[in-house]
Amino acid sequence: MAMDSSVENNMYINKVWVQCENESCLKWRLLSNEDKAKVNHSEPWYCFMNTDSKYNKCSVSEEDFPEESQLHQSGYKIIYSQLPLGSLVLVKLKNWPSWPGILCPDPFKGKYVTHDLDGDVEQYHVEFLGDPHSRTWIDAEFVGHYSIKLKPEKCKKNKWYKSALQEAYLLYGCSHEQRLERCYLSKQDKSKATGKVTVVAKKRLPKCGPEVPAGSSLENHCEEDCLIIDGRRLKAGECIENITKKFKEIDALMSEL
Repeated sequence: MAMDSSVENNMYINKVWVQCENESCLKWRLLSNEDKAKVNHSEPWYCFMNTDSKYNKCSVSEEDFPEESQLHQSGYKIIYSQLPLGSLVLVKLKNWPSWPGILCPDPFKGKYVTHDLDGDVEQYHVEFLGDPHSRTWIDAEFVGHYSIKLKPEKCKKNKWYKSALQEAYLLYGCSHEQRLERCYLSKQDKSKATGKVTVVAKKRLPKCGPEVPAGSSLENHCEEDCLIIDGRRLKAGECIENITKKFKEIDALMSEL
């Protein structure tokens, strides 16, 4: 497909591929962020659920996608992920329950993913929900889709955890753009412009389980878990009062700039 005009280029920005689960079809369909937000990941998805009438039948061929070389020439990066910008996610860290958050740009780096040379995601930037919010970079293997059926787990910071679950429930039906509006930590520095990104879901991520598998890399990775709040490293077990104090210090420093 030719990629001469900006209209054609924009057709592929932050779009997501979803596969029809009809065994006689298994075609991939390109969905917008809005349509992607309506997909229930705990249930099968079929072509007839596609709101694009041109591609909502199993008998219709897959939509063409430009060659990677064409996208690279236009300044795009191809990232293979099922989690576009603004996704509502669950993050599993050792000694903490599955915690809801939103994928949003790092305010200083101006991007929300890091990836290898093949376009496979290595880390996501997550703004954690709750009162207060916090943010950090998380290895992709520990980030999964949010589920409305999530059952609350035990948490030593119960009030903070409950506020996060309540906020996630309210954001579940929102568009990606509306969720990003709630990411106030990612808006603290907009001096870094985001690069053009085409998100292509060609790989399925495992569901975020309630427990960490024995012997997994997470055991070692999370022994020294920390939250990075505007460049400051805070241990994940630090009490909420200390974290709130750090936010006030950061706000005071920023007001002086």
